[in-house]
Amino acid sequence: MADRHDYVALEWVKGEIEQTLTLARQALEGFVEESNDTTRLQFCVNYLHQVHRTLQMVEFFGAALLSEEMELLAIDILESTAEMDEHALETLMQGIIQLPIYLDKVKSHQQDVPFILLPILNDIRAARHESLLSEGMLFQPNLTAAQPKFPSVGRQFDRNEFLGLVKKFERLQVLSKKDINDSN
Repeated sequence: MADRHDYVALEWVKGEIEQTLTLARQALEGFVEESNDTTRLQFCVNYLHQVHRTLQMVEFFGAALLSEEMELLAIDILESTAEMDEHALETLMQGIIQLPIYLDKVKSHQQDVPFILLPILNDIRAARHESLLSEGMLFQPNLTAAQPKFPSVGRQFDRNEFLGLVKKFERLQVLSKKDINDSN
């Protein structure tokens, strides 16, 4: 496996995450029905916090980032620092709905691709009046396979091998100078 994610661990916690998100959704729906009852929204915050910490533990960056942004939006709504309008509540609900779908994709494709979450992440950040994320901020390629293999520093060349390499470099230098002169 190219990346270091533990998909078995994700499988173990995925059901619990989905149940916790269902509880968060129900708490949010209860708050929408009775906006005077902030206890329901606090439950939603607590459930989202639990999901966020679990996703951090299994090291799935995209899902953890989405759950963190949802938790922060719920806290902002609770503390009334985000405008408590229908849009903020709908956006939070969309995040709660999309997270399990994303986890299914991660599980089936065995790849965490956070940039596909960019639209919902930016919707949530906009509802919080935060700066939007760019694709570059979420692009995290696995470059371990692309790292060149260099000989160990302690390798000893014998004299003939060293002189052979020097001659190759000299020929390359002469050829590149000839190419430069020919182009002028």
